[in-house]
Amino acid sequence: MARICFILVAGLDASLPRRAGAAPTLADFPWRTVLGPVTPAVTCVVQATLTTGVAPEKHGIIANGLYTYNNLSIHQYLDTASYPEFRRQISFWEQANALLEAPRLWRGRPGGTALLFWQQSMPDAADIILTPKPDHAPGAITSGVCWSRPAGLYPHLVSRLGPFPLEHYWGPRAGLPASQWIVRAAMDVWKNQPVDLQLVYVPHLDYNLQRLGPDHPAIAGDVAAVDALLAPLVRQVRADGGRVIIAGDYAMHGVSRAIFPNLALRRAGLLATRPDENGKLLIDYQDGAAVAMVDHQVAHVYCAPSAIDSVADVFRKLPGVARVVRNAQDKRELGLENSRCGSLVLLSAAEEWFAHDWWLTDEEKPLWQFSVDIHRKPGYDPRELFFDPVRRCIAQDTALVKGSHGVPVADPNRWPLLLSDVPLPEGNAYLSAIQCAHWLCGLPAVESV
Repeated sequence: MARICFILVAGLDASLPRRAGAAPTLADFPWRTVLGPVTPAVTCVVQATLTTGVAPEKHGIIANGLYTYNNLSIHQYLDTASYPEFRRQISFWEQANALLEAPRLWRGRPGGTALLFWQQSMPDAADIILTPKPDHAPGAITSGVCWSRPAGLYPHLVSRLGPFPLEHYWGPRAGLPASQWIVRAAMDVWKNQPVDLQLVYVPHLDYNLQRLGPDHPAIAGDVAAVDALLAPLVRQVRADGGRVIIAGDYAMHGVSRAIFPNLALRRAGLLATRPDENGKLLIDYQDGAAVAMVDHQVAHVYCAPSAIDSVADVFRKLPGVARVVRNAQDKRELGLENSRCGSLVLLSAAEEWFAHDWWLTDEEKPLWQFSVDIHRKPGYDPRELFFDPVRRCIAQDTALVKGSHGVPVADPNRWPLLLSDVPLPEGNAYLSAIQCAHWLCGLPAVESV
């Protein structure tokens, strides 16, 4: 079997290379199609689907975050080295492979597998693992940027490439340097680690798609930058007799407005709050009737059974909420009939997204709301990509966000792109993520071209 390098490029939809013009690396593939979108169309859900070959309702990764309050079966897998109180309520970006309720497809596959910057990989999802794992100490000090298996892999890469530039992986400075480091690390792993399947995640394109929106003219330059970035890795893999597959994970919607489900719940008397040590308002999970875990354009709402009718009524009247999913059949149609899902699942209109805020004024907000803080917020916050130079903190204006995802894009011409050196399955207008997973992990030997 030929060695395979599978590169997942965040936000790469089928329309972007055409709009970019000069993208010679992406143009140089003999087979191409699109991936059918997953719901929710967000990072962890798509990655789990691509590596297990089952829908979210079976692998259990139903968002980038998990509702963990009073869920002891999940608590044992949480990284509680930092912010344990918050992580035992709602926790985003947990890394434990054991959180998946379905096995990875390559289990028992000969030849070995490497996972580079994919989620839910620790400690044993693959033979070779490299993943960001910043350790947060008091005083906003961050140490221990990455975790690797074997333990010596990351120190080796630091000696060759320097430390991973975490400040360019997320936050106001997020950009190309993080992806450059990841691709160089992938080249080193490909050369020095004897694995037959290497999966690499490249985040760069996603940042300005959220900052500027998918239709902004500057996105063409970002696509060209990703194309140039991938070129040396593609050349190396092919020169070694390997095969390259490049895929996007989701397509981005242009957005113009945020929806605040937790604020709507608070105004309806259904979300309770309590003061922190500074008098700022936190969610009171014990006394409240409902809370929303928001993730881009999808929100999981967890509520007391006695309150579900009242909660559903609040969201049916809330502008921007396109759909309130409540019954098992509707969840099953979305691939989300899983006990980890909310009592209700909210889908936004295409041009809107969900923000986690429940505060009436900035004075009510905890200090962490004004910083890059991916573990204490009960939702994904794209405002962390923006810095307010006047207040010298993370911007609070939701109108700055111009791109979001989560609700699949309707137009198949804008579904995630799939490019391959390997012949694609015949007879399919597109591949679902589930089909792609089984195809990827069952590829036959490939003759040299």
